[in-house]
Amino acid sequence: MNFTPRQFRRLKSRTRQRYQTKWKKIRANLRHFSPGPLKTWILGNDELLASYTNFNWFFVTQLETYFFLQNIKPTAGSQTSLSHDEDQIFETWNHSEFADVFLKQLNKGKSVSAASQFTLKHLEKHLVTLGKRHVEKIEASSSSYRVQTVLGERMRNGKISPMLGTTLHLEGKELDLKTHSLKEMNIFSQRIELALKLVKKYSPSSWERFIAFTDVIIPIRDKEFVSYSHQNFPSVSMINLYDRDFLDLLDDLLHENGHHYLNHFLNLEKLIDEPSEMIYYSPWRRSQRPLRGIYHAYFTFFWAFKLFSDLAKSDLDNIWYKFSDDEKEKILWRAVEEFRMLDFSFQELKWARGKKLINDKGWKLIADQQKELAKFRTKIPLWERRLKKHKKELQKLKSELSTAQKKFRKI
Repeated sequence: MNFTPRQFRRLKSRTRQRYQTKWKKIRANLRHFSPGPLKTWILGNDELLASYTNFNWFFVTQLETYFFLQNIKPTAGSQTSLSHDEDQIFETWNHSEFADVFLKQLNKGKSVSAASQFTLKHLEKHLVTLGKRHVEKIEASSSSYRVQTVLGERMRNGKISPMLGTTLHLEGKELDLKTHSLKEMNIFSQRIELALKLVKKYSPSSWERFIAFTDVIIPIRDKEFVSYSHQNFPSVSMINLYDRDFLDLLDDLLHENGHHYLNHFLNLEKLIDEPSEMIYYSPWRRSQRPLRGIYHAYFTFFWAFKLFSDLAKSDLDNIWYKFSDDEKEKILWRAVEEFRMLDFSFQELKWARGKKLINDKGWKLIADQQKELAKFRTKIPLWERRLKKHKKELQKLKSELSTAQKKFRKI
């Protein structure tokens, strides 16, 4: 599971090459469009957009969506169902920041095509403003612009303003942190630095990947969210730093980093087919999910197991951080819990692999993790016997997984 700087450089190099391909297609698409604000702005900033940055990847991905919606010429479906093209348009807008604009037009009786063309005008204004603010670095606003939390923007006193920013100078890594106040900056920076210091000491391979794939942390204050990130904006982790304990912070940092790690591969090539059938049981959701959900969950929750198993097998006494008895118990429980859920989900993925839904490259990523998981198979029963407060939770988990295996067993 070692991850060398050379491997990371190779992956980054492939990402840059992929970006150049995307950018060339955008430039080629421009020739087919009549002059307009977006086309004019892109041509005027060609040099700034020509090279790969995390933001440019994010921006160009949105341009791809814009040109897709401009190019598609839907044929009308029946009165009771949408045509294939209409369905594509509907789903694209419905999962976008402009779903409210699009759906409002449909509710007014507009056709899918007319509603899409109306909404595209708002998207165009948004993209021009986005480019001015984050490529040209100039103040710009528009009634169509959507505030970009992932870029550290916020609404304050009715105006868009940047969050406060600081850089954490870690050993071998500079990490940007955005906060809402100086008080938060002081508290959060200390917690994150301590958390990552522990990761580096006890889980070196997790640390190697963290310094490779995470660049920015932005706090979110919403009890419904633990953490999240976007495939099209590599390296930015949105993490709940308000309602989670210290061990959760270690977990969340590495979980989102796992998403960044996986997204680098997903942005380069296809790893799995993505049928919509929800026939794979997710122990994390306790419900059935499509293959994509199980594949992503296995890859990212593995890093929680890696962290907690590395901690569980280590001597945690007599260092600069004193783990409480409750924390030591939680470490054991989380290692056991993730092992059981990952081991169950691997069988689901193995079945999908047999159905040729996961290609060779996609399978190798999972198989490498499963090999690491298997090394702990004899330790798990020993750790389970050491549990005190979580014995009932363990029995409940085992019962749920046993029931799910019988109920959702693949034939």
